[in-house]
Amino acid sequence: MSPEQVRGQELDERTDVFSLGLVLYEMSTGQRAFTGNTSGVIFDAILNRAPISPVRLNPLIPLQLEQIISKALEKDRDLRYRTASDIRADLQRLKRDTDSARALPYLSGPSPSQTVRKHWPHFIWAGVLALVLLLFAFNVGDMRQRLFGSSSANRIESIAVLPFANVSKDPNTEYLSDGITESLINSLSQLPNLAVMSRNTVFRYKGQATDPQKVGQELHVRAILTGRLIQTGDELLISVNLEDVQNSRQIWGEQYNRKLSSLVSVQQEIAGDIYGRLRPRLAGEEMKLLAKRPTENAEAYQLYLQGLFYWNKWTQNDFKKAADFFTQAVQKDPHYALSYAGLADTYSLLGDAGYLPPSEAWPKAKAAAMQALDIDDSLAEAHTSLGLVKEHFEWDWAGAEREFKRAIELNPNSATAHHWYGDYLANMSRLEEGTRETKKALELDPLSPITNTTMGWQFYLARQNDQAVDQLRKVLEIDPKFSPARRILEEVYAHMGKYKEAVGEREKFLSLSGGPELAASIEEDFNRSGYKGVLQSWLDGLTELSKHSYVSSYSIAESYMRVGEKQKAFEWLDKAYEEHDSGLVSVAVEPMFEPIRTDARFKDIVKRMKLPN
Repeated sequence: MSPEQVRGQELDERTDVFSLGLVLYEMSTGQRAFTGNTSGVIFDAILNRAPISPVRLNPLIPLQLEQIISKALEKDRDLRYRTASDIRADLQRLKRDTDSARALPYLSGPSPSQTVRKHWPHFIWAGVLALVLLLFAFNVGDMRQRLFGSSSANRIESIAVLPFANVSKDPNTEYLSDGITESLINSLSQLPNLAVMSRNTVFRYKGQATDPQKVGQELHVRAILTGRLIQTGDELLISVNLEDVQNSRQIWGEQYNRKLSSLVSVQQEIAGDIYGRLRPRLAGEEMKLLAKRPTENAEAYQLYLQGLFYWNKWTQNDFKKAADFFTQAVQKDPHYALSYAGLADTYSLLGDAGYLPPSEAWPKAKAAAMQALDIDDSLAEAHTSLGLVKEHFEWDWAGAEREFKRAIELNPNSATAHHWYGDYLANMSRLEEGTRETKKALELDPLSPITNTTMGWQFYLARQNDQAVDQLRKVLEIDPKFSPARRILEEVYAHMGKYKEAVGEREKFLSLSGGPELAASIEEDFNRSGYKGVLQSWLDGLTELSKHSYVSSYSIAESYMRVGEKQKAFEWLDKAYEEHDSGLVSVAVEPMFEPIRTDARFKDIVKRMKLPN
């Protein structure tokens, strides 16, 4: 790797000249020009340190060859050979001089053994130079691939980073092992031509004794990264192992002894070391991605990791804890774009789930997303968050699509961006396109409960009820406690007329949502007055609750539709419109509203929202 690659600068032919110089150095000396235990040490050597003189390591090489190597390895590329042809000319001259030396008559009479010792280097280096010149017989433009590329069959193009084990067994440090895992996933997923399994999928293996071969087969990936973390006071010991599961071989393993204050740099160092093993020749843009640090403030980074830890629990209280940690992180480092993006995601989900009023949740989400983009416009997560705001609150459909597409352009491996774009397309009545995006998200994150639930929802929108049931059942096999899947499954069963199954799902949904008393009363309501009685009892509870705390108006409108009170449903739909309730984004495609879809009042709501009809 040349100094300009390490710096992430533009590359040209002189970059390949530097790499050829490294190959010649190793051929001549038997060791590498720049060495170190980690990529960081090697990068420092490339940028700042001269390699040991080749003649010192191997006194038998011609002095002219050392001069050629030294000129090829100039750190200032203006002093380096400008083209490969220039090196070839010097090598040809050296070969000519070597051949001439071999042809000189011996004027003195040393012993035969002395003669051999004196002249054998010429024979050896004639062969070496012939080999090098043979390489130049290939197309010089293909030199990088011929010298450094590998066959497509051996190229590793997919990886899963399994949750790092917290060997400390201290639950208070669990956020560190989880956070480092997620940070590595995010870092590696930004690099092109490497498919990286998403967090939702790999965290299904957390706390399990896993066989890398089996996990690789289950996730259809070529490489598995495992890691262990021990924290002792301010000391961190992180060990990592990268394995090619297809060929059952270890690619690389390393231990990192660092201070807790070095957490930011060690995560970046590990990512660089991993990618360096998988892609030894990094392009300039890829180097920039790996070299970019989201923050230099170790305390802010730890707060961010704690925010991620609670965010991924997906409950109302944990979302609020996550928002608090992300806020503390940006207070420590006001230029921490990734923490602003985390804050935006948190408020987006608080708004979408109906935990906060739209007027409170979505403006906060937008402010955080805009702050993140002001700091770093290349952050895919922030563009996804802004897309959600534009779709779910501002009803700026073109703007939302623009943001989702930009997020995918910046990070094609972002399962989250593909998922939310697929959901958006389905809401826009572009169901075929939406399903395609959702499937792409599932390729990247096959065990994600939320993405699999969205897939079930889209089957339901397509009136493929049996497929929807199968898909949602698959979600519950992955995570029986994932309540959104049970809520949608109840609706699908009800639409199919399977009311007993629908009641069973509602009971489980309420138990998971912290309402065991309500769940216990459902069977009694069902036996007394059927499924409609269950719905009416639920509706009465919602309307009473709405008098003294926030309840989604769209949810109440849906409930009135399900009990057949259309006039009341319209009243609450109007209220949802005034509040910019995020549930309304799917009103044009929601099967529940089929009985009133031709009503002028319903058409007026769709028209006012400028939704495709």
